Amino acid sequence: MSEGDLAWGVLGAARIAEEQVIPAIRRSGAGAVVAVSSASGRAPGYARRLEIDRAYDSHEELLADAGVDAVYVALPNSEHAAWVEHAAAAGKHVLCEKPMVMGPAQLEGVERAAEAAGVVVAEAFMYRHHPQLQTLRRLCSEGDLGDLVALEARLHFDLDRRDGADDIRLDPSLGGGSLRDLGCYCVDLFGMLTGAEPDEVSTVFSRDRPDGVETRLAAALRYGPVLATFDCSFDAPFRNSATVIGTRGAVTLTDVFRADRHDGVATLVVEDERGRRELSCEGDQYAEQVRAFAAQVARGERDEPSWDLTGRTVRTVSRLAATVAPT
Repeated sequence: MSEGDLAWGVLGAARIAEEQVIPAIRRSGAGAVVAVSSASGRAPGYARRLEIDRAYDSHEELLADAGVDAVYVALPNSEHAAWVEHAAAAGKHVLCEKPMVMGPAQLEGVERAAEAAGVVVAEAFMYRHHPQLQTLRRLCSEGDLGDLVALEARLHFDLDRRDGADDIRLDPSLGGGSLRDLGCYCVDLFGMLTGAEPDEVSTVFSRDRPDGVETRLAAALRYGPVLATFDCSFDAPFRNSATVIGTRGAVTLTDVFRADRHDGVATLVVEDERGRRELSCEGDQYAEQVRAFAAQVARGERDEPSWDLTGRTVRTVSRLAATVAPT
């Protein structure tokens, strides 16, 4: 199967699929979206609005559609792993919204299901595919920054609490909370840059709801001699930045996770012995994510470095989650 021939189905009539992933599939040249499913009855209207051919009232019906080659899973966090396994068993390749699983045991189950079915499964961390990350890795590997000393990241947005009762990001039973919705990006970036899992982790957090979901969280992690910190919340105007500090210099990425908010243009501010300079990178991270997945399907094999990074992130987030579990 060539990269442009994929017929996509979408599990879940979600906003992120409508606003980001479905348009990205169409921009990417990596296939077409032919079906959508929703257990809440929203699929027909969603399909009409987005000009998708087929709408199903159950995910099982979509997975039984022989005309679907791959699916994008856009369901609540707590449902991801089970539906990835169901999709794999149905012979579908799977791109799953982050976090793909709620813990290491589920990751092992997903991996077994994919291997048994001979399909490709990948996690949708779209920020990994923006060219600014390549530039950052080059700066680190070529010694411009010296040896790593510290990593900093933050990701915040203001979640409208007027609709909070219905928002899955505020439902702990569905895998909600600021750590799994936002902090996982920071953890993933740290794992990418260090190539390791932390030796130590600790958190401080805030719960301002009776159901106990954490809405603000800060964490400190140690990767050998490298210190890493991040903070995230549902309570502030949008911010997404990261700073890498080395023995010879530092670089700040001003839109590390959501460069798409500025038409794909990202700025890296480098401060080293040569002074201060800005580097600009432009890319379509959502479309590049789709193309990278389609390339894996065409090759018939997953991208091992990306899968290894997913494993590091899953295990680290699980360690952090254990510190905020209700007592």
